[in-house]
Amino acid sequence: MIDVVYLDGTESSVSNDVLDVLIATEKIIRFKRSDGWVDIVRQNASLRDYRKREAYNGQERRAPWPRKI
Repeated sequence: MIDVVYLDGTESSVSNDVLDVLIATEKIIRFKRSDGWVDIVRQNASLRDYRKREAYNGQERRAPWPRKI
């Protein structure tokens, strides 16, 4: 679980998938990593897509990304 701070200042813990949605929908101002808090800079906020990383050579076990209709 990842600690987050919402726009109104309330704090919560969410899963990694929910964190991506909160960043994309601009619902949080910061989240906490193991090395400290990360402030969301709106111009650079985006969903993290690690699926294109070349370092992992094992079988893909994650569900496919949803497609836009």
